[in-house]
Parts: sequence; C-alpha cells; structure tokens
Amino acid sequence: HKRAALRSKTANPSKNDGLLRSLVEHQCHRNDMPHAKRKTVSVCKVPEEARLSLATDRASRNSDGDVMHSDMNDPALIPRITILKNIINFFCEDTDGSSQGSSGDLNNSSQNGRRLTLGGMGGLGKTTLAAMAACLTELRSEFDHILWVNLGSYFKGGSDRNNLSYEMYLDCVQNLCKQLNVSSVFNCEVFLQPGDSKMNISSKYIQAMENLKHEMSKIVQGMKILIVLDDVWSHEDVELFNFGEHVSSLFSILVTTRILDQEPSSSCLSIDVGLMSQDEGRYLFSIEAGLERFANAQDNEAVDCILKKCGYLPLAIRTAGRLVKASRKIGPELNTLDILEIVIKMSDSPRMSPVTELLDRSFSFVTNEFASFALKLLFSAFAVVFRRDDILRPWVNLGDIHIVWKALICSHDMIQLQLRSSLREYKLTKIEQIADLMFVMGLLDRKCGKRSSEFHQQKSYRVHHDLMWDYGKMFCSLFRTFDGELVKCEQHGIACCNVCFEGSLDFIFNENNKKWNGIIVEYFQSSAEIKNAKSYELKWLPLHMMKAGLFHEAFDLLTTEEFLENQIEANGIEDGICFMISLVRSYEKMYIADSFPSKTPMITILLHINDFLFRFSSLVQLDDTFKREIGHGIILLGLELQKFSKLLKSIDIFENALNVFSTITCEESDPDIAYALKLIDSCATHNLVLVRQDSPNKLKLKVQDVLNNVQNKTNLCFELSSHPGYTIVEMECKCKFTGIVSYEGVYLGVGSKDNSLMLNYDGQMIRDATCRRTFFAALGCLAEGFPLQLISDFQFGCFIKEHEQVEKVMKCLNAARLYAIADDGSVYPKMAPHLCLGVLYFQSLILVANHSSNRAVFKYYSKLQCSKISNIDNEGKNENNDRSILSSPNADGILLELSSHPGMGIVLLNQASSVPLINGALIGGLAIGPVQHALSAKMNEKNHLMITNYNNGLAFTSGLKENLDIGKNIYISDLLGPWINEFVINDDGTISPLHAKELVFGF
Repeated sequence: HKRAALRSKTANPSKNDGLLRSLVEHQCHRNDMPHAKRKTVSVCKVPEEARLSLATDRASRNSDGDVMHSDMNDPALIPRITILKNIINFFCEDTDGSSQGSSGDLNNSSQNGRRLTLGGMGGLGKTTLAAMAACLTELRSEFDHILWVNLGSYFKGGSDRNNLSYEMYLDCVQNLCKQLNVSSVFNCEVFLQPGDSKMNISSKYIQAMENLKHEMSKIVQGMKILIVLDDVWSHEDVELFNFGEHVSSLFSILVTTRILDQEPSSSCLSIDVGLMSQDEGRYLFSIEAGLERFANAQDNEAVDCILKKCGYLPLAIRTAGRLVKASRKIGPELNTLDILEIVIKMSDSPRMSPVTELLDRSFSFVTNEFASFALKLLFSAFAVVFRRDDILRPWVNLGDIHIVWKALICSHDMIQLQLRSSLREYKLTKIEQIADLMFVMGLLDRKCGKRSSEFHQQKSYRVHHDLMWDYGKMFCSLFRTFDGELVKCEQHGIACCNVCFEGSLDFIFNENNKKWNGIIVEYFQSSAEIKNAKSYELKWLPLHMMKAGLFHEAFDLLTTEEFLENQIEANGIEDGICFMISLVRSYEKMYIADSFPSKTPMITILLHINDFLFRFSSLVQLDDTFKREIGHGIILLGLELQKFSKLLKSIDIFENALNVFSTITCEESDPDIAYALKLIDSCATHNLVLVRQDSPNKLKLKVQDVLNNVQNKTNLCFELSSHPGYTIVEMECKCKFTGIVSYEGVYLGVGSKDNSLMLNYDGQMIRDATCRRTFFAALGCLAEGFPLQLISDFQFGCFIKEHEQVEKVMKCLNAARLYAIADDGSVYPKMAPHLCLGVLYFQSLILVANHSSNRAVFKYYSKLQCSKISNIDNEGKNENNDRSILSSPNADGILLELSSHPGMGIVLLNQASSVPLINGALIGGLAIGPVQHALSAKMNEKNHLMITNYNNGLAFTSGLKENLDIGKNIYISDLLGPWINEFVINDDGTISPLHAKELVFGF
C-alpha cells in the first residue's frame, strides 16, 4: 500500500497511471492477505536473465545500492501497463477457437504454439517488458518453465552475421538445457574436410541444427514451456526454437526484436512498442530520478524539455533520470532546477545523436572539466579493454578493474593532464568509489557475489547497455594527446570533436586501444603493489597482451604449463579448454590483422594444449569423470584444428582422446569411444592417382549422366558410382613448385561425399568452381602412380628466354591438365588415354609429427645407422631404360621393413619416370605395402638414403625446402640440387629430414 501511495503523489496523473495504481494495489493486497486465506499457486522460477535485467532498476532505488534478489513481481518498474496486460492475456487466457480475427487479435491463437512479438527500435524497453512479464505470478503459474535466450548477444562487436550459425545455436540449446537442469550432450556435430563447398557446408550445418531442434523437442515433451527470445535479428532464427512443432504439451514463444516479421504465422501476435507519451515519460523520469514530485511549474517545464531532448526514448529517459539522481547525491547544495538545467545543456558537437549526446552529458554534473574528462576516459577504457570477441559486455570483478584503472591513472598522459588530482577534488580517491559512481549514474551494472572476506563482498561490473559500449568506443576514437596535452580541433577548439576527427576515427581507436593495453600490461608486470592478481592474469592478461601487439609474450604465456594448470584449476577441464580456445581465436584474429603472417601460430598453441592434456591424463591418477572431461577437451582441440584442414594433426588428437577413453572402458559401444572413432574416420582420405584403364582401382563418376545433359557443366559434384558414398576431395597436403614455372595448390584424394569439391568442366579442363584451380598430374608427368593435384595458374620465371623452351614446357603442362570423361564415367588424360583416375589404397609415404601414432618405425634401423657407404657417385644417372627391380631381394642393402606395421614395408608406388618439367629427372612415389615387395637401402657418407635394389643412383627426397611440413610426400629421385635429400636415422627407429627432426616418415 505504501508503494501505491507513493505512485499516487506523482503529478499529472494519467489514465495509464490509474491502471498502474489499480494493478499495484491489487498485487500489494494479495501479498498482504493472511496466509490461511491465500490460495496456493505453483509458480516456476524467474529466468536469471530476466532477474538481472531488472536487478539494476531495483538496486537504483534500494538504499544501499546492492542488487536485490527477490521475486520482482512488482509491475510498477515501467509505465507500460497496457502492453504488460496484453502479454499476460495473450499467454494466460483460454480460447474457445471461435475467434476469426487477424494475426494481431489477442484471442486468435491456438493453445499450443502461441508466439508474441514485441517489436520496435532499440532502447524502447522491449527487454524490460519481457523481463517484467516473466517475473509476474500470473505468467509463472501458467508454465512449468520460463526459459530465456539473449540472441542479440551473439551479433554484437562487429559481427557480419544477422542470423545464428551452428555454433551459436548449439550454445543456445546448451543454455536452455542448463536452465532446465538437464544434460546438454548432443551427438549432432558437423564434420568438415578440405574441399567442402559452401553449399555442402551449409547443408551440413542446417541438418545438424535440425537434429538439435528435434533433440530439444524430445526434452521439452510433456512440459509447459515459455521461451523468451530476446533481441532477435532474424525471424528465421525463431523457427529454430519452435520446439512445439513436435510436442503435444503447451509451448509458447515471446520475442523481442528490432526488425519487422514479414511472414508472421497465424498464431502470432505482434505488438509495436512505441515511444513513450509525455505522461509515461514523466513517470519514468521521476522514478529513475528518485523524485516524488516536481516542486513547481518551472521543474515540470525543465523535465518536459529533457523528455523532448531524449526523444521520449525510455533508455535515454532512464539515463537522464539516473544522472539527476547521481547529481543530487554528489551536489546536494544544487536545487532540482539547477540539476535539470545541467542535463538540458546542448553538446558542443553538432553531429551527435540525442542518445549519444545525453550519454556524453552524463558526466556534466562534475563541474571540473578535467575530472569529468577523467571519468569519460576511465569509462571508455573499461568498455574497450575488457571487450572480448565472444562477449561484448563481460562481467569484470573489482580487482581486475583496479589494475586497469590504476595503470591508466598513473600513466604519463593522466599525470600530465592532472586528472588524478582532479578526481581527488571530488573525493574519488578509490577505484571502488569510481566504479560505484558509474553504477549510480547507470553507466555500469553491478552484482555482488560471495564474500571474499568477513567484511567484503566480491563485486563485479559490466557496461550497462550496448549503446553505452558504443559511447565508450566513440570516446576512444576521439581521444588524442600530444606532449601531455589534449589535442583540440582547429574549427571548434574542443577536444574529442567527432566532426573534425571523423576521418581518422578507426586509426585513433586502434592507436589508443594498443597504447592503453600496453600501459596496463607494463603496469601489471612492473608494479610491486599488485597482490592476488591471479584472476586478472588468467582472464585478461593474455588478451591485453594481444591488443597491445605483444604477440610473442602472449604466445609464451599461452604455452606455459603453469598457465594451463591454473586455467583448469580455476574453470575446470572442459570449461578451461573452451576459454583457452576463445583466447587462441582472439590471438589468431588479432595476429593476422596485425602482421599478415604466412603461417598461423594458433596450430602450435592447440597442439601444445593437446600434449599437456594427454600427459596430464597419463601421469596423474584420475577418476573416470575427470578422464572423460579430458577426453572431451582434447576432442574440442581436434575439432578446432579441423577448421584449418589439418586432418593428419586432427587424427593424432582424436587418437589421443580415444586412448584416454580406452583407459575407462574398452567397449566400442561406449558413446565417447564411438564418437572418437567417428571423428578419426571423418579425417581419412586416400590419394587420387593415375592408374591403368584395366586397374581394379579405377574410379567411375556417378555424375556422368548429368554431364551429358547439363549445358554449362558447372558446380558439379564428382560423386563416384564405383565407390558409393565417396567423391573427390581436397587433401591437407599442400604442393608448391618453383623452377621453369611456378605454381601452388593441394593434393586430391577420395573421401566422404559430404566433403565433395564443387567443380566445373568445359570439356577440356576440370576446375574448382570457387578458386579457379585446375586438375593437374603432379609435375606434369602422365605416368602410372603419379598423384593428382589442384593447382593455381602457372607463373613463368623471368630467366626463360628461348621461345622453344617455353613451347616445350607448355606442351607438357597442358597435357597434364586436359581430361575427358568416358561413357562408363571414368576420367582419363586426353594425352594418355591408357590411364585414368584411380584410388591408392596403400597410404603414401609422407612426413608426420615425430610423436604421431602414424609414424613409420623401421625394424632394422640399427643396421641402417651402420650402413653408411662411401665413394658413390651421387651426380651420375643410370642410363638403363629398363628400370625394372633387380632380382636380388636386397642387393646388399637393408630391407625397409616396418616394426610399427607388421608384415609391411616401404614399397615403390610407381616406376620412376622422367619428368620434363625438371630437366628429365627421375621421380618415383613411395607407399606402405607388403614386405615381400619392400625396397632396400643404405645410408652414404652424405646422409643420403640410397636405394640398392632398384635402379642404383636413386635416393629418398622430400622435395623443395618450402614444402617441408606435415603431409609432404616422400619420393625417390636422382635429382639432388635444391631438393632435400639428407636424412637421419633416429634412435627410436624413425627417419627424419636432417634439419627437421620434429618430422618423421609416416602415413
């Protein structure tokens, strides 16, 4: 009754005020009834997001300012009673089905599948209305659960999307499961491989999202559910949460959005939330300003002027009201009219919008220009340095804020500008006082967690609203100093002028962002005053290092075992790994933007985390629950690595996860083991090579009948009829050639049809539909066993002068790019019709990581170490055109039998052929095969691994130094020159390039 009495004192009561008082009095009367007479009603919990949305409003009216955690069933927080009643009536009133109104009719909706949309521009209070409705007993008693998803949070911070991706949707679904307190483990992952077209990628993700939707429908079956979808950017996303399509129980959706739904369903009601009326604006302003009534007509006139300046936008009115309330606390000697006039003053910048202008004036009650400027600078720094790629407005604890603000306050610019002393004039001597002041002003939200000591609670803050974050970014883009003085524009004579500095906003923002973060990192590392800064070091130090351009320091920090151990200790295994991945993604984004590297360090960091987790699982005694968490964390790393087409490394990581799960159980039916095996299989591919027409490994296209009917022959999927479920895919291994001509590309293979390349065929050449790369026989050699590549256009070296030389090379290259499709679907080179595309079932010999489970371990490695021979003419070439294998089984060499693969050895993939592109040098491929066909070899004094039972003079080679990486093919050749031919036999039985011992032979 006291609340109702307070509302009745408000000047100029309106019809809505009467509705408000009636509703409040009814609510208060019901709460004050004796318990014995009160009807017991089962109500669901208030969503935490709704609670937080209203907590700050309540806290601003609470005596001590702390967030109150009550039921918040007071509907008087906002003067939109008509809309609030419509929401309750829409979801709570039964219908008889007789109404035949339009989609805007309150009663025109079925009992199940109701959808109510609150639409309008930002700042109108749509989220507050939804939160208030979710807190009311009438709505909470209608449903078993009210769930809340903030979709708009996924599209902030420079995102170029306006609809949910698969990762975003999965996160939303897991959030819903958390609110329902059910398991959030789904087997709806997407497997990507090199060569995926955009169409195939989209299809995979859409199917996975549909599967997730179906799984959620099973979960909510039998429950009465209301889902609040806050800040929807695409109405297509709403259908993803329409789990009521597959359930018979009550299911409804409440949507808040800034965009118009052009295709509303028949059961959808749309309510346009407009600007406030004058009476509504006065009421909201009085509540936020803490004023019971305005003293006189002058006050009312001033308030009306403020409302007009705010454009009757609730967000702007609320900010202005909080400014007045803060001004009354700091300047109690000022009367109401003086305070109102401060708010009315116009900004110096003619181009500022009313809301941004008002936010800028939020600091105006601090009459000292430098103190006001210091508050703006600290708020801007808070918004900018604590912004993360995945969260625009994260919660930051007070200890971390203390480090950041103290670093800036003690910086050279702040000292020169005497900003610290200016803050002291207003008795703002502590960081907590500044943060609490910004909370009172409505710039920051505040929440209090568990007590960190007997007398103190752990406080956390975040930027109150996206528009306020934009203001912080804007100020950072205008703040300029030179020799300790503010830079003012020539035209207006003011600092931070967004008119004169408009052309350099991005440059200034990036410079300040880098400078501020550099100051913070330097202060943290050098200050002896900082204590108990573990939270800052784990959450923010790596990010601030990256923003400061200190990438080497950030890399070193992210790859220290102590940092990983602390992350796992603070956040748990799985959450700690997810946070590390978010840091690594930020590193990747900023590192590439800063230095444009040719190779990303992100892969190294991910592999380091994988090694740490795998070692941790094997060295420490853990129970099965922790082991599973480690396995899940390792899988997350492998999935992240797959995005870089690093399939071989991903296989190693997935095998590590499989080994962890195998220590728990050996049952292949175990979901985690089955999932790990599925991921390993998704990375498996086989080399695409040239084979004889009569080969059983010949490939035939399923698309052959399509080619006969499609005129343009574009965007074709080369699915195979000879190998159902498979198609031509892009492999991980890159190729690069530099010589008479230069080109680069990738090797081709045969893999799952889900990863198919989209190709164009003009009757002569087969090209990648997206990159315009061309099918090409490796090194231009049309010989059996040579792999197929997808390469870029040729670049000729400037040293080619003779026309005949150019013509000879081009003839060879063009022959390797021309293909025809036979009636049976086989694909063959036009200049070598006796060959065709085929699959290599024996895995090619390649370079792998020295710790990979796919490495080749040689049975007689100790004999190879002792087999160095001398006086071999490495430069001579065998002119014998009969390149058949010698009759001797080993020709005094050491048999290349494998102990890692019993019964197998290194075999010749194809007969060594002359390659015109490299001056007729002999090249032959190698693979794993039956030991009876294995090659023999010896090491000579130059560390060349020489073949002894096939065409003396051939040696192992890994090609050009530029290609030395995981996945690189190993050949035999008589070309020494610029190619890598030096190898070393390791003590563990593996073989490595002499100058790259982190790599070994493998498959």
